[in-house]
Amino acid sequence: MITMVDEIFDRHYQTVRQELNASISSGLSDLSKKVREAFEVLVKIEYQSPWTAPTRKAKCN
Repeated sequence: MITMVDEIFDRHYQTVRQELNASISSGLSDLSKKVREAFEVLVKIEYQSPWTAPTRKAKCN
């Protein structure tokens, strides 16, 4: 009887553990993508040359 309870507990534990690991992996992957995007934006802002930016025409009323 005890081994049957242990086996049921172990199966449930393994299933939940796999879901937890998948969730953590997905969360870290999303976080790393957002951090990379933020650094790419910061690099673009830091190294953007004002003379290479397209000129805008002034609007007259």
